[in-house]
Amino acid sequence: MADSIVISEMSWTQIEEVLKERPVALVPVGATEAHGPHLPVSTDVLIAQALAQRGAVKLKEHGVHSLILPSVPFVVAELGADFPGTISVTPETEVALLRDVAVAASRKFRAVAFVGVHVEPAHLEAMKQATEAANKAGAKACYLDITRKRWADTLGEAFAEGDHAGAWETSLLMAAAPDRVDNSARRNLPPVDSLRPALKKGAKTFAEAGGEDAYFGDPTAASTEDGEAYLESLAEILSLSVMEFLGSKA
Repeated sequence: MADSIVISEMSWTQIEEVLKERPVALVPVGATEAHGPHLPVSTDVLIAQALAQRGAVKLKEHGVHSLILPSVPFVVAELGADFPGTISVTPETEVALLRDVAVAASRKFRAVAFVGVHVEPAHLEAMKQATEAANKAGAKACYLDITRKRWADTLGEAFAEGDHAGAWETSLLMAAAPDRVDNSARRNLPPVDSLRPALKKGAKTFAEAGGEDAYFGDPTAASTEDGEAYLESLAEILSLSVMEFLGSKA
C-alpha cells in the first residue's frame, strides 16, 4: 500500500494501486457547529478525521485495508443553528449527498463507512436513510452510530448523559487536535447540565436546553489522557462495526 491512506493527499495512480487491496472507504462526517467558546466549529470534523485515521490502523491489524475520503462538513445541525458559524442543511440534502457519495464510492471500494461523533438525532436518522437508500441502489454502505447501547455503554458517563463540548468532546479534541482548543477560555467555563434530559423534555435548540454558550457538561474536567482513551475506544468500535458489516468474525 501507499504510505498515505488519505486520498486527498494521493494521486489517482496511487489510489488505483491501493484499490487492488479491496479497501473500505472511510468517510469522516461532522457538523460545522458551535461548540462552546473554547472549541472551533470544526470540532466534529476534526474528531471524525482522527477517528478514521485510528480506525484504519485497527482495521489493517485485522487484515482489512481502508482509505480515508474527504470529509463531509455540512449535515443536519439544527440544535445549534442560531449560533454564528453553525451551518445546518436539511435532512433531505444530507440524505441525498451521503447516498450519492456511497453509491459513487462503492463502484471502486469494497464498502463505504460514514464515520463521526455528531449525534444529533435528525442527523443520525439522515445517515440511516442515506445508507439504506444507497444499499437499495446497489452500494454497500454503513454508518457508525455510537448512540447504540452496545457502544454508548463503553464511552463513559459524560457521553451517556449528553455531552456537547463538555468533558467528553473537549477531551477528544485535546487528543485529536490540541492546538485547536482554547484552554484559557476552557478553564473559566462553569459546568452546564447535560443535553440529553432537555432533549427528552422537548427542547429543540441549544438555547432551549439551557446551553446559552453552546456547550453542555464540564469542559474544565477534560484532559488529553481521557481523550486518548476515548479515541481508542471509538476506533475499536469503528473497526468492529466495519468488520461485522463486512461479515468478518470480530
